[in-house]
Amino acid sequence: MPATISLGSVGDDVKRLQRVLARHLDWNPFGPITGIFDAGLETAVKNFQSAQGLTVDGIVGPMTWAALPPYREASPTLQSGSKGPAVAWLQKALAGSVVVVSFAPYTGAIDGIFGSTTETAVMALQTWASTTVDGIVGDDTWFTWLTPGSAQQLTVEGASQLLNGLQ
Repeated sequence: MPATISLGSVGDDVKRLQRVLARHLDWNPFGPITGIFDAGLETAVKNFQSAQGLTVDGIVGPMTWAALPPYREASPTLQSGSKGPAVAWLQKALAGSVVVVSFAPYTGAIDGIFGSTTETAVMALQTWASTTVDGIVGDDTWFTWLTPGSAQQLTVEGASQLLNGLQ
C-alpha cells in the first residue's frame, strides 16, 4: 500500500497518484508528472474524494488509495534506439491515426523502431506542447494533451492505446 500523502508531499507515490488521476482525466488540467503534491493536485484529490463519497480532506490515505482506479506502472521511457510494440503504438498516435494532430505528424513507417523520423515527430510534439524538447518520451510527453480545450481530452498515452496493448 502506498504511503499517506498530502499537500507538500514529494516522491514516487505522488507520481503514482498524478498518473492515476491523469489517466482517468480526474486531474484537470494536469501535468507535468513532477512528484510534488501541489494545490492543483490537492483540489483534484478533493474532487475525487467528494465524487466517491469519501471524507473530503485532500489527504490520500488508505481509503482514498483503495477508491482510486487500478494502477498500471509508468509508461516506458522511449528514445532514439528504443524498439518494440510501445514504439509502434507511439508512432500510430503521432501519425494522427487516432486523432488529427495539431503539429507536424509522424510520416514514417509504423515499425516499432525509434529512429530519426520518430524523434523528429516527438520533438515537433514537444515544441507544440511547450514542454522540454529533447526527443525523449517520458511522463511529460506521454501525458501531453493532443486535443486541449476539446471534449475529447486525449493524451498521447491514451491515443497510443499503450496501456491496453501492454495488458
